[in-house]
Amino acid sequence: MNRREVSKQMAYLLRHDPSGMSMDEEGFIDLEDLLNKLRERWKNLTEPELRGIVEEDPKGRYEISDGRIRALYGHSVNVDPDLPEVEVEVLYHGTSPKAAERIDREGLRSQGRRKVHLSARKEDAIKVGKRHTPEPVLLEIEADEASESGVTFQRASDKVYVSDFVPSKFIEHIEH
Repeated sequence: MNRREVSKQMAYLLRHDPSGMSMDEEGFIDLEDLLNKLRERWKNLTEPELRGIVEEDPKGRYEISDGRIRALYGHSVNVDPDLPEVEVEVLYHGTSPKAAERIDREGLRSQGRRKVHLSARKEDAIKVGKRHTPEPVLLEIEADEASESGVTFQRASDKVYVSDFVPSKFIEHIEH
């Protein structure tokens, strides 16, 4: 069993295609249902192995609670995970030059996901941006100022924060 492949499949099922499993409005499904779905591909996958993948996930993508599991962020399915609202001073977003131009005009909107993903650290934002382009643009979000004007930020994990929308007036390009 390749743990990375299992994690990728978990992310896909929990974020985008929970077909055959019952998902509640916060994105939780029964842990046993997910395990059975994953066993269609990895016959010998055990619950302790699945829990280990969740616990060791470097991005903190998953949560297990009361025999249920969910992805904390990255959904394209219609769910609204109840995440804690936080007050932070600055957040970051890595993106392509073309997308940065659009963000300058329209603000930061989710693209095919339910929420905008932001990073607490510049390095993490750059790494995310490099998934889209070899030379990402690093954007700094003045989260404290945005919050004062009514923009809310939620903490999805130690590394990932989410918001519904960030107006361009709170975003600036910075060197990295």
